[in-house]
Amino acid sequence: MFLLRTIFLVSFCCLLARVSFSQQDAVSNAKEKVFYNGKIFTANRSNPYAEAVAIRDDKIVAVGNYAEVKKSLSTNALQVDLGGKLLVPGFIDSHEHALDGGDGLTHANTFDEVLLGDSLARFVDDNVQSGKAVVDGFVIIDGINISTWSHLDQLDELFNNGKYAGMPVLMRGSDGHTGWANKIILNKAGLNRIYISSLNDERRKYFGYDQSLTPNGFFADSGFDKIDPVLPDSKINWLLAGEKAMEYNNSYGITAWLDPRVGNIAEKANNEMLAGYKMLADKNKLTAHVSAVVLADANLDPQPQIAALKALQQQYNQVKDLSILGFKIFADGVVENPTQTAALSKPYTNKPSSGVLMFDPKKFAQFVIAADKAKLLVHTHAIGDLAVTETLNGVEAARKANGNSIIPHSITHIQFAQPTDFDRFKKLNVPASLQLLWAFGDVTTVDIVKPFIDPSIYKWQYPARSLLQAGALICGASDWPVSSANPFEAIYNAETRLGPLGVLDSTQCMPRIDMLYAYTINAAKLLMMDKSIGSIEPGKFADMVLVDRDILAIAPEAMLHTKVLWTMFEGKIVYKGR
Repeated sequence: MFLLRTIFLVSFCCLLARVSFSQQDAVSNAKEKVFYNGKIFTANRSNPYAEAVAIRDDKIVAVGNYAEVKKSLSTNALQVDLGGKLLVPGFIDSHEHALDGGDGLTHANTFDEVLLGDSLARFVDDNVQSGKAVVDGFVIIDGINISTWSHLDQLDELFNNGKYAGMPVLMRGSDGHTGWANKIILNKAGLNRIYISSLNDERRKYFGYDQSLTPNGFFADSGFDKIDPVLPDSKINWLLAGEKAMEYNNSYGITAWLDPRVGNIAEKANNEMLAGYKMLADKNKLTAHVSAVVLADANLDPQPQIAALKALQQQYNQVKDLSILGFKIFADGVVENPTQTAALSKPYTNKPSSGVLMFDPKKFAQFVIAADKAKLLVHTHAIGDLAVTETLNGVEAARKANGNSIIPHSITHIQFAQPTDFDRFKKLNVPASLQLLWAFGDVTTVDIVKPFIDPSIYKWQYPARSLLQAGALICGASDWPVSSANPFEAIYNAETRLGPLGVLDSTQCMPRIDMLYAYTINAAKLLMMDKSIGSIEPGKFADMVLVDRDILAIAPEAMLHTKVLWTMFEGKIVYKGR
């Protein structure tokens, strides 16, 4: 009996020591574990594939063949059978507004779905009935697809008449730059013909109006300044927004990101987002590495802004998994008609305007020089080709003045760029943070763009492959909640550029392997965290994702249906696929 009992106990212990990937609680709780019997993509360019990976606590201790890897841990280490599935590093999004996105999940939001006419009316009706769209008597809808602004007559008919004629209705574009308000709100804000008449041509660019200068409800960028004062001051629950953001991102295997606007450096008391991230960390609910930048004004003296940023770093950079890297700068707006505030090298074809360059180039150069000297990152929004050129010029001035290229000052979006600038990205160490989910043939890249800009500029729309071939560091990004943060969809679009209106320039299609690097080690370099995350290598955090298919080998269309089985952050499973 003693012998039988001993055999049973030994067998039972063996079962405990060797589990399948589905037994996720055991995996999370084990101090030491070895993952094997799967395909492992490490994102380490020297050794991109492995048989096994060993983890102790929150760090990776060994990567390679199974026989050698398991020797790095004690005999009590949990053996985790991956069941032939693919294990990859945690994905990194180099530009997403995570807390804004998390808050958006709690409100009426179309999430960039194209809704027109009756479909939009039903969506608004349903969300008004549920109360999700109503804030202090205002009807507010977020995430409106920007193609909707080509149908302002429909918005006027639906929300300035009938049951909504007496209700203030606001719609905010998914791009974060545009919006529409009905007449109730326009009247409250004093946005009328007299106001439009009082503006110079430069200020009028931010509003839509007819030939008589009567506003049609559309506004963009600085136009929000006229509307915002009359809107309800809704208090955001940043802890709840953060919890939603963590769950959403982890469900797509995202374990790190750059949050590109956690407040405005000019608003000393407006640190609610940073406080929100700290609350998450204090409650052990921060399940991602968060790097953040704060909005600044490149036209103003950089030194007070640098001092304010340094003060924020002292306050928040001690928070685990949170770091403030530097500044966010807007170089321009967006290119789509009717907004057309992106700064182009040639005028728009339907108006005598080349868009809006939001900084003085000389002042921007001085700003980057000062920030770089203070070892602070400058992360710049640039859509138009002129905005890209002037941003690169500013970084070049900093490289010459300070004699180094350590800080990876980055440019995000880059919807258009000139070939003469492609090789400057590598030369100046300027990572390209690209939202290639948008790089496909649809109404937003063709119908409301192509007819309105010079063909020589349109030719270079989302020039990802050209930048890659010129040696630029391509970094994956989503700009969530402008669009989905799903990296699998973004990789598919980057690879095929295929949309409802066909392929958007096949010469710019990205190799899939380069997109995987873009969402891992490349993005880690932009976040200045490549020594600790971005690849499955010894000494780095155990941030890993198990997916249900071999995304290195499947057909492009199958990429769209990829599911995350689990997401691990610092050695703990923080998301379990359903």
